[in-house]
Amino acid sequence: MSPPPAKRKPPEKATDNKKAIKNILKLLGGYKLKLIITVVCAIFSTVFSVISPLLIGLATTTIFNGINNIMHHTGTIDFNSLFFYLSIVVVLYIISAVFSYLQSYFLVGISTDISYNLRSKVMDKITSLSMEDVDENKRGDILSRMTNDVDSLQTGITQAFLQMLTAIITIIGVFAMMLYINVWMTLATVILIPISFVMIILVTRYSQSYFLKQLVFKGSLNAQIDETFTGHDIIRAFNQEDISIEKFENDNDNWYDQEWKSQFFSSLTGPAMNFISNFAYVLIAVLGAIFVLQREIAVGDILAFFQYIENFTRPIQQITRVMNLVQTAMAATERIFEFLELDDEENPSDKQITSLKDEITFENVSFGYTPNEKIIKDLTFNVKKGEKIAIVGETGAGKTTIVKLLMRFYDVNNGSIRIDGVDIEEYDKHSLRSMIGMVLQDSWLFSDTIANNIRYGNLNASDEEVIEAAKQVYADNFIKQLPDGYESVLNEDTDNISHGQKQLLTIARTILSRKEILILDEATSSVDTRTEKLIQKAMDRLMENRTSFIIAHRLSTIKNADKILVLENGEIIESGTHEELLGKKGYYYNTLNAQNKENII
Repeated sequence: MSPPPAKRKPPEKATDNKKAIKNILKLLGGYKLKLIITVVCAIFSTVFSVISPLLIGLATTTIFNGINNIMHHTGTIDFNSLFFYLSIVVVLYIISAVFSYLQSYFLVGISTDISYNLRSKVMDKITSLSMEDVDENKRGDILSRMTNDVDSLQTGITQAFLQMLTAIITIIGVFAMMLYINVWMTLATVILIPISFVMIILVTRYSQSYFLKQLVFKGSLNAQIDETFTGHDIIRAFNQEDISIEKFENDNDNWYDQEWKSQFFSSLTGPAMNFISNFAYVLIAVLGAIFVLQREIAVGDILAFFQYIENFTRPIQQITRVMNLVQTAMAATERIFEFLELDDEENPSDKQITSLKDEITFENVSFGYTPNEKIIKDLTFNVKKGEKIAIVGETGAGKTTIVKLLMRFYDVNNGSIRIDGVDIEEYDKHSLRSMIGMVLQDSWLFSDTIANNIRYGNLNASDEEVIEAAKQVYADNFIKQLPDGYESVLNEDTDNISHGQKQLLTIARTILSRKEILILDEATSSVDTRTEKLIQKAMDRLMENRTSFIIAHRLSTIKNADKILVLENGEIIESGTHEELLGKKGYYYNTLNAQNKENII
């Protein structure tokens, strides 16, 4: 068994908090009116709840004085005042609850809308990225940014913003009421606050990097899970279940380590704040008793002050509890915007191309995916309109790269590709690609009906046109044998039909698209010999009067090509018709003979 993979090192840097906050503020910038309403509701909710303890204190003082009057036979409890105070308290708490609900209602609306827009932006970014950036990002990690990170940001905005806003307003309101009751007791309470905030700052700085690493490993784990589910048949075929589990456990352990550390350090502030809060209770109890004995404050004021201490320390504890949400939200924001800030695929020209009139020319084309390794080397050839050009060669010779350059998935490093004498880099990329239909070796279908998968080549096609396209590639027979025929729904992995049948559907889709230029990349590699011959007949009809690039492994399928290019290490080593290449008795001749012997065996 192979040794377990080494633990991947996460980025050592912490989240750029200033940039994250700036991005969050940018997101909130489009909701100024709702934010103002939210803040106003928070202020009213807090003010009404802050006033209530003072009135409860007055009610307590009324009861206390009434009991003293009864004991000294000088009067009784002033029930009118008591009822008045308590009635006002009830009304204030009801109004406070209403404004609290409105605050939550508007904020949830804002955060939900932001999440919706962010997911749309991420999806738009995926479709506008260059092929190079698409290849560099794992699908699972992109999915994690679109789902987990966006959800973390939404939770951060909804919960953290709501609680921190309420906490700040509460602290200000309670501080004012505490000053109103007694300055010295207020100072004794407030002097403990700097200790709390220093503790919060230190813990936040230390734990922030763990929150970012946690999200990085979460994205890595999602990517690994995606790969495992996508290739589960390959994993089982090669008995690699143990290796797959080891990789999963490695990523899972990394995620666990970072999550545990982030949660542990961020939770240290809770117990510390409880200690400070309890210490404040003891200190105020002593000072309050002294002031009551000196008749500087009433007993009810002491009760109110105790409530204010709780209302004063609770928001601080609330801030410490939501700091992990804040840190996760900022880390998520950095990852989301890191992806959104990737450059879109460059498409500087809006010049349209509508048809191929004469020829396509590759002139001294060189290209490499990395600067130091050229895949295509000084390639020159031309293709006349309506010709069928076959490209053959060993794996890695550069066959598929040629068509990627033609479709401008990548741009050439040197030389040029011209259509009717005009460099394709002068055209709008979308316009260029709209002329080209592709059938790739790896068929791509989506979870929908068979009819809609074929119709993807031409969304305006009628049912009759869809069926006719299927008949041309001899797919109509197997489709009708399915329980729901053309309305049969392919599952998520489209594995409820065979790989060869999937290839037939992609070919039918290309037929329906009616493109001027066709690219067939190993189009018949996944079908049996009998089906291959049937498809070849359909392809011959399909390619009539169309310019076609055929990448083939089975040389027997390209005998009727107008020109065959033999590639080796990115260079053309032979070219000509089938008969001409046989006459040269070179690479093509030897390979064809070898394949014929294999078929006989």
